[in-house]
Amino acid sequence: METQEINTKIRSANAVAHILRTVGALFYIAMAFSVMPWRYAVFAGTACMIIAPAVRRLMISGE
Repeated sequence: METQEINTKIRSANAVAHILRTVGALFYIAMAFSVMPWRYAVFAGTACMIIAPAVRRLMISGE
């Protein structure tokens, strides 16, 4: 694979991971302001924070 293609793949994987982490942080903020029940917000926020690096790795390693 070409260096430019690798850099593009890494950038897109990082962007998706950052978006997932931001969504996770928004769930925590929603819990803090009582927009969502705390159980759902904590579960969703934690799930987003855990899934983000896994998705990043899968996107980078996938052909």
